[in-house]
Amino acid sequence: MSINIYTVTNELENEGWKLVSTSYKNLNTELEMICPEGHRQFQTFAKWRKYKQCQECLAGDPFKIKHNKIPVKGENTRRLLALDAASNITGYAIYDNNELVYFGTYKANSQKERTERINEIKKWLTALIDKIEPDYIALENIQLQYYGPKQSQAQVQTYNTLARLQGVLLDAAFEMSIDCGLIYANEWQSHFGITGERDERKRQAQARVKMWFKQDCTQDEADAICIGRYATQLLKNTQQSWGEDID
Repeated sequence: MSINIYTVTNELENEGWKLVSTSYKNLNTELEMICPEGHRQFQTFAKWRKYKQCQECLAGDPFKIKHNKIPVKGENTRRLLALDAASNITGYAIYDNNELVYFGTYKANSQKERTERINEIKKWLTALIDKIEPDYIALENIQLQYYGPKQSQAQVQTYNTLARLQGVLLDAAFEMSIDCGLIYANEWQSHFGITGERDERKRQAQARVKMWFKQDCTQDEADAICIGRYATQLLKNTQQSWGEDID
């Protein structure tokens, strides 16, 4: 059966969702839609059909750790902010004295140009640092994967975007005098026994979070939580230096 805008609208409405987009091209075209709880989402119809999940609902209450607001930093508290940064959705997690106290995601405006999105994320991070006063930031390092002679321009472009974003975020942390360490994905994944293809590694990270904290979360949040857990263990063991030197 062929799929058109009316098919998409009906399927969404049958599940309590609402389609905002007014055109449909194919299953892999990103659509704007609203979940039954009123959260605006951007995802493909293929992905929605498979999971029927709202990322905001998935990350929100009634989970025990995720409060309506970030806890106030207490005295004698060593606070770590872990970031799985991307130009679209950034996952983050906050640890106080090695204990996970908060996690969430920040979604940049996908309608903006790349440089505008990076600037938006920098402003968000600056405001977050000012609010939560972290002592350390653990940022996942970027890594250009080699796909052989058929390395696509899109893959290189993604790496370039992440490199620019990482530089801007490191500079923001430097300007605010916050210690920052870079951690490669294969480091923390290997440490926690996470293997396989990308999608499988994402699912395993979510499973680890569920096992450790009895929490459900998005894939971006799961990565940030794992990065933070790995970083707290490094800090606990070394007390001083950790992550890759960024000088």
